[in-house]
Amino acid sequence: MPQKPTDLAAIEWEDLRYFLHLAREKSLSGAARKLGTTQPTMSRRLELFESKLGAILFDRLPSGLRLSDTGRQILDYAERMEDAALAAQRIAVGSSAGLTGTVRVTSPEWLGARILSPLLAKFCAAHPTVTVELVTDAEALSLTWREIDVALRFGRFQQDGLMQRKIGSIPFQLYAAAAYLKAKGPPDFSDGGADAALITMNAALAESVAETKWLRRYLPQAHVGFCSNSRDGQAAAAAAGAGLVCLPTRLASAYPALRSRRRRPSRAASCGWDFIATPARSGGFAPWWTSSRENSVNSPDASASCIAAIRP
Repeated sequence: MPQKPTDLAAIEWEDLRYFLHLAREKSLSGAARKLGTTQPTMSRRLELFESKLGAILFDRLPSGLRLSDTGRQILDYAERMEDAALAAQRIAVGSSAGLTGTVRVTSPEWLGARILSPLLAKFCAAHPTVTVELVTDAEALSLTWREIDVALRFGRFQQDGLMQRKIGSIPFQLYAAAAYLKAKGPPDFSDGGADAALITMNAALAESVAETKWLRRYLPQAHVGFCSNSRDGQAAAAAAGAGLVCLPTRLASAYPALRSRRRRPSRAASCGWDFIATPARSGGFAPWWTSSRENSVNSPDASASCIAAIRP
């Protein structure tokens, strides 16, 4: 176990780069895959770095690696050095070549497929030297660990160190197929929808979606007959007559079999705000952004232009 620094002058950027990957992946094997090396090599690099510093950076647990108190303190400085390295790289590349690089964007699956993709296609046509990678996932990928440049979600982000802003709202309505309405009729809000069958988000995501509170308030007695983490899956089930579903109107319009129930209340949900966020290190954004640090994950200039392209 390291007790005192042995050679602080010998600390190199590569030491910190390996340390950052270990902190983000939380395992030797995961970091090794990211860096294209082996687990024994990662272990030796970590031991050597700890020896140079005279400190333990990670607690070794059966489940993987956990930053020690010292490791957490060093992490912030290591990320600042990474920022500086990225800035130097940008300067070396120069700004005369225009927008270049890769921008990783994440959003819920239906939003990415039905709204973002057409907008991003126009952006790609206007900037042929930029690669846009759209990652659709019900779970939020990590902005703070630099997995993503730009994220769109319903609801405010809880992580520290992010810039975020509301960019719009999407209305939701309550829908059902004609066959379901013929068999069961419209929901009776006066008795909490006791005879109604609902189609909802699955339990893992129910608390994070806009309609959950509305359904609990107006249809507390309804039976959940089908649940899915896919909005399109919910819409398809509703179109087949499985029950009532609360959907974004933009998505429901793609399913002609669905009928909107416009009676009380007139809208099924005032959608949880749709936010867009980027790591706080990003710079060069449009005026409605503020930033205390520079550099996004890959290309800050391209990220800024991409955000402008998908802004209402």
